[in-house]
Formats: sequence, C-alpha cells, structure tokens
Amino acid sequence: MGWTVRQAVEVTKAKAFGPLEERVTAIAYDSRRVVPGSLFVAIRGFQQDGNAFIPEALARGAVAIASENPCPPDFPRAWLQVDDARRALAELAVAFYDDPSRALTLIGVTGTNGKTTTTYLIDAVIRAAGERSARLGTTTYRIGDDEIPAERTTPEALEIQGFLRRAVEAGCRYAVLEVSSHALELKRVHGCAFKVAVFTNLTPEHLDFHGTMEAYFAAKRKLFDGTLGRAPEIAVLNGEDPRAPDLAAVSCGGVLTYGETSGDVFARSVAVSLEGTRLTARTPQGDVVLRSRLLGRPNVRNILAAVATGLALGFSLETIAKGIEMCPHVPGRLEIVSEPEHPLLVIVDYAHTEDALRNLLHTAHDLRRELSTKGRLLTVFGCGGDRDRRKRAPMGEIAGALSHLVIVTSDNPRSEDPEAILAEIEVGLTRTSTPYVKIVDRGEAIRMAIALAEPGDIVLIAGKGHETYQVLKDRIIPFDDRDVARAALRERFGSGGDETR
Repeated sequence: MGWTVRQAVEVTKAKAFGPLEERVTAIAYDSRRVVPGSLFVAIRGFQQDGNAFIPEALARGAVAIASENPCPPDFPRAWLQVDDARRALAELAVAFYDDPSRALTLIGVTGTNGKTTTTYLIDAVIRAAGERSARLGTTTYRIGDDEIPAERTTPEALEIQGFLRRAVEAGCRYAVLEVSSHALELKRVHGCAFKVAVFTNLTPEHLDFHGTMEAYFAAKRKLFDGTLGRAPEIAVLNGEDPRAPDLAAVSCGGVLTYGETSGDVFARSVAVSLEGTRLTARTPQGDVVLRSRLLGRPNVRNILAAVATGLALGFSLETIAKGIEMCPHVPGRLEIVSEPEHPLLVIVDYAHTEDALRNLLHTAHDLRRELSTKGRLLTVFGCGGDRDRRKRAPMGEIAGALSHLVIVTSDNPRSEDPEAILAEIEVGLTRTSTPYVKIVDRGEAIRMAIALAEPGDIVLIAGKGHETYQVLKDRIIPFDDRDVARAALRERFGSGGDETR
C-alpha cells in the first residue's frame, strides 16, 4: 500500500509546498514511529507540540510533513499546511487504509457508563448470528478470535483505521467500537461510516477535559449529528436519559429507543441473582425471554441496548437471545473474585464515576437481599489523579451513604499527592455517619477489607476493574485488584472456605 504526497494533498485539501510526487509508504504522528517514506502529521498535543519533533521525523526519513503551521523557508521536503492536524490525520488514515469502515457494518457505542459491557453484548449477538466480528474498547481489542490488551478506550485515528483494515482482511463483516468523548472531540473516529450509533447515558465525568456537562454532551452528540462526516443510519438511544430527545432531534437516520420501563424496547419481569439476570424484553417484533450471566440491575439497560441494536442490524429475536445468553462475563465489571466456599462475597468493578458507584452499591444491596444475608457492605475505592476533582467529595458521600464501612485508598494517583486526593474524598465521607479508614497503599487497603470482613459480608473493590497496572507519580507498576483480592482470600481462608486464623 502506498501513494504519493499529491494524493495526500487532495485528501486533506492542504496548501502544498515542495516535491509532491514522492511515494508515501506510511503515516505517523509520533516521530519515534517514523520510517523512511513516512508522512509525519505534527499535532499540537496537551503536553507536547508535534511540530517540535519535525527535525527528528526528517532525520528518520519522512518525505512530507502535515502541519497547521506555515511552511518554513527553504524546507527540504514536501509541506502540507492543513487547517486542523487532527482531522487531517483522520482523513489521511481513512484514505491510506482504503476506507475500511465502508467494507464493514460498524457499530459505535458512546455514553458515560455501560459502553464496555454493551459492546461485549452486541458483539456476542453478532457472533451468535454466525458472523465474524471485531471489537475495540477499554478492556481488549479483538479481531475474530485474536485478542490483545487495549492501550486506551478509543485509540488515535491511525490505529483505528489500521485495526479496521486488519478486521476486513481477517474476514470480519462487523465491528463494534467503544467511542469515548475524548475520541469524538479529538476527531479520532472522523470519517468512520457507522451504521448504528448507540447512546447509553450521560452523567458527570471527564469534566477536567470538557469543562462543562454541555461541552461533554456536545462531544457525545458528534457521533449522531453528521459532524464526523458520515451520519449513522440508525441511532439506538437510552430513551430514559434526559439527553435522548436532543440526540433524536439531531440524528440524521432512524431512531430506536430502549429503557427499563419504556421505549421501543423495554423490560418486564426482571430477576437478578448471583447466577445472572433474567428478563423479558418487549420489542416491536414481540416479547423475548433473555438470560444473561451478567450480574446486577444496571446490566438490564446494557442488555436492552444490545437487543435494540440487534434489531437495528436485522437479527431475529432468537439470535439476539442466543447472543445475550452466550455473552461472557466482562473483565472487571461486577466480577466475583471469591469462591463459592468462601463465607463472604468479594466483587471487583470498574465503577469510577458518581453514577457508576451508586449503581454498583445498589446492586450489592440487591445481592444482599438475594443471599438473605444481614452481612455488611464494605467498600474499597479511590479517585484517579489528574482527573476531575469535582466528583471526589460526591463519590465519598455516596460510598458513605450506601456502605457499612468504607476504606478509601489510591486509584491511579498519577502526578497528584495521594494523601491530598484522599482528603478531598473524605469531605464527602464526613457528611455521613459511616465509619471509614484512609489507607494510601491500595494493596494494603484491599487486604484490610478482606481481613475485616465477617461471614455474610460483601466486599466491593471499585475503580480499577480490569486494569493490570497502577499509575504513580514517577512510574507505572503491575497491579490488579483481582489478583490482590484472591491472594488475600487465600491468605485468610487457605484453599478452602474455612477460617484459618
């Protein structure tokens, strides 16, 4: 695959300078990944300006530069002056990889909570139909049966288009993408031809990046209103979210809504247990009984979103029900890490927003009722550093209001002082009468929770879910809540469920 600088000029509508007939054999936005024949796109990032690395890109063999800056005097290579470097990167990536989303039925899922689980469910429905699919999101990137760990929820446009091209070459006809608000705002999915766009909900999150809820919503809206250059054919909306009417109004194609109690697809006869979730969904094609291994009432909405999406894709209710039933547990989402023989229940979950933490705690109380236990609810959680500080006190208050004991600890503190983060969470905790403990070391906090738990208690470990690392000020260390919890359970109970202390 390769084309000329002149073709890149036509794609980006750039002002061009210098030799335009050079062959372009690669696109890069990181100078360290430039190889001979590359077109280097210089992007002004939040930490660094890609224009500062143009000399390195040239030294590594770049034949052309795309930048928002004017061409320097006597520049030795081709220069493409573009209006928007991020959009140019997306346009170049789409063209370079021969527009792979056009060869796929592409589904994008956006919203504050539920994106990962919803993509797993939709993907399972597609596979139940006998189709080969790809999935890209927070936990893993998968093409067919090949799976690799995810670097971020929605990577840069170059990686997305490369992923979609590999999916096409691997024989996939469908792809399901989590689409974050960052990705939408930073044009990472610009030019993608989504057939279906799914909206799960909108609650406060990423306000450190977006500033206001209106700006946050405006980013989400771009998946539906044609801003990406191609509007989705069908919008699948959580009709019980207050923002749904706005999205329905700007959507350029058909609209299908879902909700727990209302919408084109809604639930009846919901039953939640430790074995999973059972419900009847009422749809325009009739009622369907659904069984899922996924725990908790919040997953009812995710299941309904997948049902509505399956209908939008033209699958039968039988296929949809089969896919819902075969969908595996999602890593780090209401994941039980204790064994049946243990006298307490330990759950790890990714909940790291106010709404997600509240839903998680309510789910835990549902499980207490299901287990007919009078045991306590012990919650271990923290808040990430260098992220929206405004949610810390409210999350502390939610944890205190719905737990019997809270152990507040580090999440990914990044460049912030962990003690300072805990102090901001503590402001909310003090608004409740629930006892709490502050422990900076997350491993120690998890071990203490399991040591303090009594038979019948539930221990929730929230915030990091599937993550296998912890981001500290000066380094990233291996860390997995699930592994730490399992080790603490073995230490306390041995290989069985009897007390060993």
